[in-house]
Formats: sequence, structure tokens, C-alpha cells
Amino acid sequence: MTKKPNFVLLSENNTYYVEYLIGHLVLANSITEAVIFESQSQALKFQKYLYKHCSVRFSVNTFIA
Repeated sequence: MTKKPNFVLLSENNTYYVEYLIGHLVLANSITEAVIFESQSQALKFQKYLYKHCSVRFSVNTFIA
């Protein structure tokens, strides 16, 4: 059985997106703390949102648990 891939956001500084709350961006070095998106389109929307509001570039990466 093939599992559907999930996605995480990885910054240019090799840190993972954890949360963005009340204008505060939280990043982590560990992928275990990262937000896991169930769809690529959802991850892409967050990627664009975070660049617009935080000026931080993220790549969308596949995460297979």
C-alpha cells in the first residue's frame, strides 16, 4: 500500500516552519516539530503567504512518515 505524501516548508536557512501567530514566525531545526501539510496546494498557499508577510523564502518538500 502506497502512502500519500505530505509536505513541509523548509527555509533557506534550513529551518522548518512550525507556526505563524500574531505576527510571530516560529521555526525549528528539527523536522519533527514542523507543520505537516496534507496537500501540496495547501503548502504552496502557506509558502506564498509567509513570503508576503515575513519576507522569508521556503521550499515545499515532500515528507514521508
